[in-house]
Amino acid sequence: MVLLFKRATLIMLVLVIVILAVLGATMLVKRLSVNEVMITGNYHLDEEDIINSSGIKKGEPLLKVNFEKVDKNLRQNAWIKNVSVRKQLPGTVLINIEEAVPTALLRIKKRLYLIDRGGYVLERIEGETTPFLPVLKGINRNNKKGMAEALKLVGALSEKNTLANRESIEVGLESYGLTMNIDGEFIKIGYGDYSEKFDRWIELEPELRRKGLPIKYVDLRFKDSVVVKPLEPVKRKKTS
Repeated sequence: MVLLFKRATLIMLVLVIVILAVLGATMLVKRLSVNEVMITGNYHLDEEDIINSSGIKKGEPLLKVNFEKVDKNLRQNAWIKNVSVRKQLPGTVLINIEEAVPTALLRIKKRLYLIDRGGYVLERIEGETTPFLPVLKGINRNNKKGMAEALKLVGALSEKNTLANRESIEVGLESYGLTMNIDGEFIKIGYGDYSEKFDRWIELEPELRRKGLPIKYVDLRFKDSVVVKPLEPVKRKKTS
């Protein structure tokens, strides 16, 4: 009889421990709910838009936040290149994002699209606007070589700080390679060695401006030289 009582007592004790453990775990999960979502690394994207896109809901159990799902949700936005998500007890989710870097504007017909350095479209520019980045004009998006070279050219411009004091820069593509129109000055670039070519042009440009000679184009395609084609004067017809 005593043995049976001891066994019953032991069983009851185990049941009590199990019940308390379940209740404790349930209370812990409820207590560890998402109270705050903190966003870092965003410059162009709105914080609330990022939180909504992540799929995280305030009040949901912190332990049930699925990192892979949050990552997948956020990467659907073209602006977001990389995502890092972590939990911080007792109730915070930390999201750090790496945004795409706007590099140029792509003109397709009469529309302008903001693109990153990989040529991916970030968004369409609505309404009339003054271009605030170099404009890629007449370059088909499916022309991978043309797009890649044009973006390398824009990168070289940025490194030389050429963009800072220019009102208009357009990059085009001809059969012989890339062209550029900077504030009305037409330049034949070709392919490759963009940094070295710009060094030559930057050195020569002040002299051309000082002389005030009307120029049809400047040709930088030839190694270690700059070809300047003057604008031919219009011949007047002789009148009798």
